Order: sequence, then structure tokens, then C-alpha cells
Amino acid sequence: MGLCEGLPYRITIAETAFIFSALSEELGAFFAICLILVEVSCFTLFVNVALKMTRRFYKLTALGLAVEYIFQVFLTIGGVTKFIPSTGVTLPLVSYGGSSVISTVILFCIIQGMYVLNCREEDDIERKPKKQRA
Repeated sequence: MGLCEGLPYRITIAETAFIFSALSEELGAFFAICLILVEVSCFTLFVNVALKMTRRFYKLTALGLAVEYIFQVFLTIGGVTKFIPSTGVTLPLVSYGGSSVISTVILFCIIQGMYVLNCREEDDIERKPKKQRA
């Protein structure tokens, strides 16, 4: 129908569970594809951070958080498009609800903190004299 000519108010639970379909209805398929690409790029960022970790615990934790993030995106978009049954899981950083946004921001902070900690450990290793490393 055109930009801002859709009928998102006719979608039930549009603020939480079906926010992706409401946004797609209002802004079009191009915006929906761009939103999916943003979510997937966050996932690839998380996986890249996980692969750069030197400690195994940090690597597995970052990878687990990345999988949890993309699984939440898959459940939301898959439920909206009727690919899988709708579960009511919110779309990270898009859906209405404070606890969903806060938990996603905490997820981002944990991964960023692990990356910073890993960079500091690598800097400490490089600064040590060669005699102490052996």
C-alpha cells in the first residue's frame, strides 16, 4: 500500500510478540530485510568475539550468548511468519517491554566486557619480557 499506509493496528499483540509483522506492514519488506540483517550482523559480531577469546570459558560463554541471541531472533521472526508456532518471545531491542530490552543490553555488555578483558590479558602477555614468558 505504500510507506506509512499499512494497517499495523489490526495485528494482535503488535507491541510485543508481533512487532516484526507490524513494522513490516507499516514500513515494507525492504525495512524487514534490513532489520533481519542487523540482527544477523549482531550475531556474527558475537561469534567473532567468541572466536578471538583465548580462554575456553570465555569462548564458550560468548558463543552460548550468541546462540541464545540468534535463537531468540529465530523464534520471534519464525513465529511471526508462521514458519514455527508462535512462542511470544520478544524481538531483541525492538519489542516493547523493559525487561526484554534490559536483558538484551546486559547480554551485549557481558560480551563486550569479556572482549575487553581478553584484550587486556593479551596486552599483559605482550608486555612481559621474553624471559618471564618461558
